[in-house]
Amino acid sequence: MDPYEILGLTPEADDAAIRGAYLELVRRYPPDHHPQRFAAVSAAYQILKDEGARLRYRLFNLDPGMRSPIEVLQRRFAAPEARKPLTAEALQQFLRQRAMQ
Repeated sequence: MDPYEILGLTPEADDAAIRGAYLELVRRYPPDHHPQRFAAVSAAYQILKDEGARLRYRLFNLDPGMRSPIEVLQRRFAAPEARKPLTAEALQQFLRQRAMQ
């Protein structure tokens, strides 16, 4: 689900609006009474909590646990049968091939 929908915000929301919506939802859905809803709200806040996190989400739809766009590419383009991470050379070759198309 979209983190903006979970927090009840639009993508134009700033840091203060995001933090305010998060705090309001945490008060409304405390973890001891609504653990699943609280977990969803917390995860959405982690994705949107600052401008850098929002930019990563918009550009790469990164999960909070991923550190860089390269990780996204490695996970998406690694051969499932090989089960090994994509090397930098293989990534460069893939990008060159796509650029020439």
